[in-house]
Amino acid sequence: MRVKAEQLEATLQQSLQAVYLIYGDEALLVEEAAEKVRQQVRQAGANDREVWHVESRFDWSQIKWHEQTLSLFASQRLIEIRLPSGSPGKDGGEALRRFVAEPPADTTLLIISGKIDARSQKAKWFTELDRLGATIPVWPIDIVQLPSWINQRMQQKGLKSNKQFASLIAERVEGNLFAAAQEVDKLQLLSTDGELTESLILQSVADNARFEAFGLMDTVLMGQSAKIPRIIERLRAEGVDILAVFSAVAWSLRRMVDMSEQLQQGAQLERVFASQKPPVWDKNKSVMRQALQRYDQQHWRLCLQQMAEIDQAAKGIVKTCPWRLLEKLCLQVSGVKTA
Repeated sequence: MRVKAEQLEATLQQSLQAVYLIYGDEALLVEEAAEKVRQQVRQAGANDREVWHVESRFDWSQIKWHEQTLSLFASQRLIEIRLPSGSPGKDGGEALRRFVAEPPADTTLLIISGKIDARSQKAKWFTELDRLGATIPVWPIDIVQLPSWINQRMQQKGLKSNKQFASLIAERVEGNLFAAAQEVDKLQLLSTDGELTESLILQSVADNARFEAFGLMDTVLMGQSAKIPRIIERLRAEGVDILAVFSAVAWSLRRMVDMSEQLQQGAQLERVFASQKPPVWDKNKSVMRQALQRYDQQHWRLCLQQMAEIDQAAKGIVKTCPWRLLEKLCLQVSGVKTA
């Protein structure tokens, strides 16, 4: 059965299902939903928990679905499978269907997955899990919804919030859900009896947005050039290793080169998106489409050549500031003409 994320807690109180499949590309919300399932299974007597990370060439036969030897104090056990790709593959699909065909009474299966597209949701393994247990899609919080989400979260933490305070935090964290959650937790520690003031919030969140390296590339590909210098300066000031940022940027640029080459050879755009590992998700397709239209395949290859210069600067081979070279490259990719 399909269960909305906000209804999960109430559903868990009613009965414990054999299978829970929680999926989506907002890691914080997915993990928080998974923790609700873990807590309920523990209350049912599960002290045994197995965690499996499914990556390429994973051997599904390692998982003993019908293990008979529970620990002395456990009446239930939890098998947790992390499926970042959103697909178990042929062998995994068969293994999950076998579990569904004969689920052991003492076992709860929790699958934590990345986004599962509409086509994959029609696969037999998914429909069987949906029939036997609960499938919980977790949708991302967009920039419009973020203030309401922050306001609700602050109230859940016992903070006396309002829309103005929530909007102030949302503006400062710039769409970063992890940063928003951290700010709420921080305010809970700083406040007295849940009381909040504008000055307290400003003091807490002032200039405190957290930017990840891949977040930088999202900004670059969206052509939001005005934000790029600030993001790079923040990464640098927070002591982020330039090579970590370099790795993320290089990975993204290699994807752009590969996609532009396929397009030049006449491939259809949707097929190109699907060919990537991981594939380009629906919510990112418009951004990728605009970025690919910005330059031709030759230009994307020139960007990779610039990455080689940044790599040498980061390693001290050439006496140039790698952060400045990186900023210049990111501005160029976003559509800014630089000298």
